Order: sequence, then structure tokens, then C-alpha cells
Amino acid sequence: MELLSPAGKRQALIAAIACGADAVYLGYTAFGARSYAGNFDADGLHEAVEYAHERGKKIYVTVNTLVKQCETDDLCDVLDLLSGVHVDAVLVQDMGAVRIIQERYPQLVLHASTQMTINNAQGAQLMKNMGFARVVPARECSLEELRKMADIGIEVEAFAHGALCVAVSGQCLFSSMIGGRSGNRGRCAQPCRLPYSLGDGTSGYLLSTKDLMLIDRIPELRDAGVYSFKLEGRMKRPEYVGVITQAY
Repeated sequence: MELLSPAGKRQALIAAIACGADAVYLGYTAFGARSYAGNFDADGLHEAVEYAHERGKKIYVTVNTLVKQCETDDLCDVLDLLSGVHVDAVLVQDMGAVRIIQERYPQLVLHASTQMTINNAQGAQLMKNMGFARVVPARECSLEELRKMADIGIEVEAFAHGALCVAVSGQCLFSSMIGGRSGNRGRCAQPCRLPYSLGDGTSGYLLSTKDLMLIDRIPELRDAGVYSFKLEGRMKRPEYVGVITQAY
């Protein structure tokens, strides 16, 4: 079993590893689904991988936005960097990016981002057939569905703690429609977190879900075959990352 913690910047990375993370996921300054996290530039990414590997930990990098045709060369520049610093895996959503990685960077290990909305065993089987080593299922999946995915023989990385999206994972267009900031381009404005009012006078944070916390259900997830416990929070402070990592 793997404990996977988030890092939006170097201080969070250090906190995660110091508090017991087996692996850390983070974003480069481009093509990650959290554009407003601190993220890592080329030098910072190199230092992060070196820091983790010296301590026997792994680094996974998010390359999980949808990519425009005109950005292909920029994407390849990023993949050149990730390959060169020997990251342990890349999380992807865009099938075009998958094709480029498989053709040009076969040494990069592929993880299917939750943005791909893999919500059943059939989807996990497809990812395995396509050469993915791991799938990050949509947060809506039941325990039984996670078990079926694990039985296929692909690593299952399940969210165990943190913020939840009110929409089906990876499919929300709310921010894009009302503000021109697409979550699938890493720029979600989180309009679901705002207060709203209904015609009958009801008001409040009607679309904002409570955070996920599965710390008391770790044995069930383990027994279902979940390989990696994912803690959400690349936008959070290093102190938060350290506390939740140590708790899990």
C-alpha cells in the first residue's frame, strides 16, 4: 500500500515526506489541473525529484489538462523535461497526450487521471489494455467497484481525503460556462463553493459538498485491493499537508 500526498510547492513536498508519504504528486508550471497552485518550474522539479529519490520516495507529475493542437510542441518540451529528470509517473487526461507519450516517451509510466472519469471496471480494463499502470477512479465510485477494478490487475489509486467536486469527476463545465475558466484546463474558479439562493427563499452553500475523510475506512479500502491512498490538497498550506499525511 502507498500513501500519496499532494504538494503545491517545495515546502509542502518536504512536509509530506517528513510526515510519512511514500509518494508525492505535484504539477509543473504547465498542463497541470491546478494552475493556481504554486507548482514547480524546471529547476524546482529537478530538485523535487532528487530530494524524493534520495529518500526512497516517488514523484508523480500531473499532465492532466486537455491539450490544444497548437500546444503540442509545448507539451513535448514538458515531457522532455519530465523524462530527463526521471519522474516516476505522469498523470494524464488527454488521449492525444497519451498517444504522444507512448510513441515518443515510452519510458514514462502512465497513470490515468481522475479527470478521465473512470468509474467502472470496464473503464479500468480499457486503461490497462492501453498500457496504463494505474487508474485514479472518479471519486463517486463505490467500494465494490474499486474492488472490481483492483481484480483486473491494475493499480487503483483512490481518493481518501480532501475536497470533493459536486459534479461527476472530470466532467464539470460550470466554471467554464459562467466565467470562461475551465477546470479541464486547470483553471476552475470553484463556483460550486459560492452561496446561492432558490426561488422559495432557501439560501446557503447549496452546491458545496463536505470534504471526504476515509481515515476510519482504511482497512476496507485495503481489503478491496486499493493500492494507493490519495490525499487531496495541492492548493493547501504545507502545514495541512503535513498533518493529514501524518494522520493517515
